Amino acid sequence: MSRSVRHCLSALALAVAAGTAVAGDVLLDAPDLKWVIVTQAGGSAVQVLDLSRGVTPLATLRTAGRGRLLAVHLQREGRRVWVLGERGLDVHDAYSGRLLEHWATPEGLRPERLEAGPGGRPQVVSGAQRHEALLGAAFLVPAGNRLSLR
Repeated sequence: MSRSVRHCLSALALAVAAGTAVAGDVLLDAPDLKWVIVTQAGGSAVQVLDLSRGVTPLATLRTAGRGRLLAVHLQREGRRVWVLGERGLDVHDAYSGRLLEHWATPEGLRPERLEAGPGGRPQVVSGAQRHEALLGAAFLVPAGNRLSLR
């Protein structure tokens, strides 16, 4: 086991949030799945590791071009990993790393973190504002507002 993986795993005991985490060296521990989601601070990739059979990489989620990595959220249903950067929100398949969808950050919105929303999908929080990722929309939209995509 590499030194960086050992460092990340030992830090899990100190830096774990329930379902959503802020960027750093260790992002998220999912003990029920035996997964750890890690990245290096300032990096552009998120690593999904399976700990059930040693340390086995499941996927690398690429976030280049999205700005600084701000937060990660694991949606257990469907095994989706949501990655928030300064310039948008991505959802990836946790097994393959494939980008499933991207929502750009609207002009003027300064995303801060992710919070679990209805149905396990995260909402982007900026101050008192909450935005959500609607399927088929190109940008994050204010949470709770009706929006027609015609």
